[in-house]
Amino acid sequence: MIAKSPHYPRVPEELSALLAPLGVELLGVADTPSAAQAEREYREWIRLGYHGEMRYLSVHEPLKYHPEQLLDGCRSILVVGLNYFQEAPWRSAGRRTERGETESTARTAGGRTREGRVARYAWGRDYHRLLGKRLRHAVRLLENQYPGDRFRSFTDATPLAERFYAERAGISFTGRNTLSISSRFGSWFLIGEILSTREFDPSGPPGGKQGACPSGCTRCIDVCPTGALISSHRIDASKCISYLTIENRGPIPQELRDRLGDWVFGCDLCQEVCPLNIRAEVTGEADLTAHRAGPLLDLREILTIDSDDQFRDRFAGSPVMRAGRRGLLRNACVAAGNSGNVDLLPVLKALAAGEDSLIAEHAAWAVEKLQSFPGVGDG
Repeated sequence: MIAKSPHYPRVPEELSALLAPLGVELLGVADTPSAAQAEREYREWIRLGYHGEMRYLSVHEPLKYHPEQLLDGCRSILVVGLNYFQEAPWRSAGRRTERGETESTARTAGGRTREGRVARYAWGRDYHRLLGKRLRHAVRLLENQYPGDRFRSFTDATPLAERFYAERAGISFTGRNTLSISSRFGSWFLIGEILSTREFDPSGPPGGKQGACPSGCTRCIDVCPTGALISSHRIDASKCISYLTIENRGPIPQELRDRLGDWVFGCDLCQEVCPLNIRAEVTGEADLTAHRAGPLLDLREILTIDSDDQFRDRFAGSPVMRAGRRGLLRNACVAAGNSGNVDLLPVLKALAAGEDSLIAEHAAWAVEKLQSFPGVGDG
């Protein structure tokens, strides 16, 4: 279970004082132990193909648990966390059924959903820029403070096994949904790290672990529409909605399209049902609360984006850029097909007749799906 009160890793005072002005909300220090068992589990995960088309994850295999390969002489890892939680409009509007479905996927007729959902971390400014800038500043401060040592920062886009080192640093533990869970913010936080040749005292929690998932709780596994959470602490990323709508560059498997519901970029379902997110508090980060994409995207607007320039104008500086125009339109076609909104049929038919084969195939699927709704007929 989660700790009765939030755990704050004990870090050297000179570190906390040095980095306090950066607004980092979680800070811990990890050592760099041998991780043979974790390496074996990761290799097996790759061998089973659970990484999907994310080939960079297999390339990262030799580096995942070897920070010294990323910074020669690395002796400590400073791990930071930044809260990104915001309340979702669909929670207050009652758009979810008890099974975690959206109204559009739960109804078999009469639905007229107009919007697609975006995962919370992507509502505002791209966090890679926000947190990355702060960590680069932190590196400069550390280099000035310790001129005989070297430091290197990373924000998510790193071969490092972030969740493993976050746990070693005492800022979180890994939940059944495979996400890092903090006793302060739950799973709603972003991770960054600074590799250091200077050895700092590690700040791991008493007993070596900050907490654990409630015994017998399988809410995250049960709510996952695509079955990506195949067992406790084990994910088939190739089925995850976040992977399918962001990292995946090809077609979304037909057998999974119904299950995507109205998600057009990422997914928060396993976090929304997690009882360990009870302490979630709204972030005070202006760059995250000033929405660039926002929680809901108008499907018609997305389906009528007809150029990369128009896509960039709409989403520049947002994590949604990661999907690209073709990926976002592909996702919007699936959401439209699941929406029950027959008003979208004309624009979907136009896309189905277009030259882009990826978008055309998903648009044709959406047309067929909408026309299958009772009472719609040929639309």
